[in-house]
Amino acid sequence: MQRLFTKKKEIINIFRVLYAFVIGLLVLFAYWTSMGVNRSAIYEVGTTSGQIAAWLFVATLLPGIARRFKVQHIVFTFLMFIRRQLGVSMFLLGFLHYASIRLFPILFAGVPLNLSPPTFEILGFFVLYSLVPLYITSNDFSVKKLGVWWRRIHSIAYITVWLIFGHVALQEFEGVAVVLGLVAILELASHFISKKNIPGHA
Repeated sequence: MQRLFTKKKEIINIFRVLYAFVIGLLVLFAYWTSMGVNRSAIYEVGTTSGQIAAWLFVATLLPGIARRFKVQHIVFTFLMFIRRQLGVSMFLLGFLHYASIRLFPILFAGVPLNLSPPTFEILGFFVLYSLVPLYITSNDFSVKKLGVWWRRIHSIAYITVWLIFGHVALQEFEGVAVVLGLVAILELASHFISKKNIPGHA
């Protein structure tokens, strides 16, 4: 794995291919939805992309949790190395999930907007749009220009993890929901321990 750290350009290019692929799927699914074809395939891909996005979100949080617990391992180092790319991928796949299942049917297939959506859908809506600032600022330019505000903006993720947990757990409490719950608890605990270790904090 050490050799991967010398190939950042190649790794970033792989992620760029993934970004282009997801954007291509968005365009294709919008067209298919407007034509009323392949709805089951769109729904299946949309569901799967949401699950992958949840796992990627977990992956973006693990390096910070490990650092605050003072746990060192090359896996956490590598995840930190590609953290921004994981975050961008997570957002795009999350948007593909939302667009495939809810947005495109409303925009292109005449499905009426549900004014009384179930709680898990409300949480999912807030998850997606709370991640927009993180997506927009996941680049070197934003890090340099925003300074300390960059870290503050990205601390939104500490709240978002609970929203994602609720979104998933209210549908089925197994697999990724359990992992999200554990990660959310570890996130909270790691911040508590980190503050206790700072001089001047009781």
